This record gives sequence, C-alpha cells and structure tokens, in this order.
Amino acid sequence: MMRPLLSITLGSLLLLGLLVSCQIDEEAQEPDLSCVSVRVLGLSCNGMLLQLDENVNIGSSIMYRDTLRRHVVGTYSELPVGAEPGRKFTLALRTPTAQEATSRPCLAIYQSFDVPQMVAESARCSK
Repeated sequence: MMRPLLSITLGSLLLLGLLVSCQIDEEAQEPDLSCVSVRVLGLSCNGMLLQLDENVNIGSSIMYRDTLRRHVVGTYSELPVGAEPGRKFTLALRTPTAQEATSRPCLAIYQSFDVPQMVAESARCSK
C-alpha cells in the first residue's frame, strides 16, 4: 500500500518540477515597443489605425482600402502634429489600461477592425 502512494507522490513532484522549469518568461517574449516606426493608415472605429514595421511582431492583418495590411493596431491616443494618413513617424506603444481600451462612439462612415488597441506615446529611442 505504501509503495504505490510513494510512487504517485514522487511522480507528482517530478511532473510539477518539469512544469515549473518549462514556464516561459512572458516579458522576454514581449517586443520592445519604446521606439517603433509606424505608418498612419487612417481613422476607424478603433481610433487611428497604425501599421507597424514588419520586424515588430504585433498587430493584426486587415484589408484596408483594398490592400492587405499586416501588423496593424488601433489607438485613441493623440498623435504628433502632422500624423496624417500615409505619413511615417516613430513613437512608443504600450498596452492600454482597461479604461484606455474602452470602445468609443463611432460615426457610421468608419469601419471597425479586429485589431489590438494600443496607447501611443513619445518615442524613447536610445539612439
């Protein structure tokens, strides 16, 4: 009776040890968003749509004005002066708080997209 119980206990401890050692550090996988080059696409029900450079692996692929756009996010943040559709500039992005990500009223002339919501801030480039 003791031997099966001891075997189950040791097996459980071994399995627990394996699970703990295989956990991935989520912070290590997060891309550095402190200095990101973006292209302004235009307004939508998600705020302003921004297309990130191909080397930044966040955002969604969407069909926008008959063109497939990859790495697109939406933001309700105020953007720098001159940030109009087609322009490229550099900024920092971060995940919004629950309050910042809340949907806003949208005019019927705009479309809604399934894109991550981000907060745009001044770039923190180390160059």
